[in-house]
Amino acid sequence: MSAIRLAICDDDNTYLKIIRTKIDNFFSLQNLDIEVKEYSSGKELLIACMHYEFSLIFLDIEMPELSGIKVVEKIRKNNINVEIIFLTSYTEYVFESIKYKPLRFIRKSYLDIELLEALEAFQNILDNSKNYYSFSTIDGEVICKIEDIEYMEVFKHYIYIHYKEMIFKVRGTLKKFEKEFSKWGFIRIHKSFLVSYRYIYSINNSEVVLNDKSILPLSRNRNKYVKDKLVQYIRSLN
Repeated sequence: MSAIRLAICDDDNTYLKIIRTKIDNFFSLQNLDIEVKEYSSGKELLIACMHYEFSLIFLDIEMPELSGIKVVEKIRKNNINVEIIFLTSYTEYVFESIKYKPLRFIRKSYLDIELLEALEAFQNILDNSKNYYSFSTIDGEVICKIEDIEYMEVFKHYIYIHYKEMIFKVRGTLKKFEKEFSKWGFIRIHKSFLVSYRYIYSINNSEVVLNDKSILPLSRNRNKYVKDKLVQYIRSLN
């Protein structure tokens, strides 16, 4: 197996070296071969991305000239699969970063704890552990990959599952599915909608916008709950 290529981009050389050491130690214990590249600016990282294909990028958000948000916006145009872990000293960037689908959002003040959680989450991806769910429909069983389910919708006593490019209906209650799917990052945004956080592009006071720009209603009394859940999943969902 070829080495796993990672990048660390942080204008603070002290943090960069600390993160590099912790990454090396973690993967050494996993007996995995890695190649780590270090960059001190977003511009350097973008140039590197033209020559290397990274599996994981640790990216500081607060950098001069080109912020981490601007950098990942450019990266995502050419590489939608690379895993991104944001590093920051401030939590207010969490919601702005959601649209770029980071694997984790690490607060530098909690680096020891949250970096380990992030590396373990990436390890799970490397292990290729996939979760599937079997739905019973009138046409038989439909087996779905959890991460490809966008959202579920209640309409006229049925639950409509929006999965990839298809929609199918099942019997059941949204409350039941909410209980089962919360561990996979599904959030109840409205009495009629249960949405995977992976497909949320942005939120406002009354709507949730998905990656494909479709719009779903957001209950006013669930606004804070949904935002809190988004932060929780970005930080700790495995």
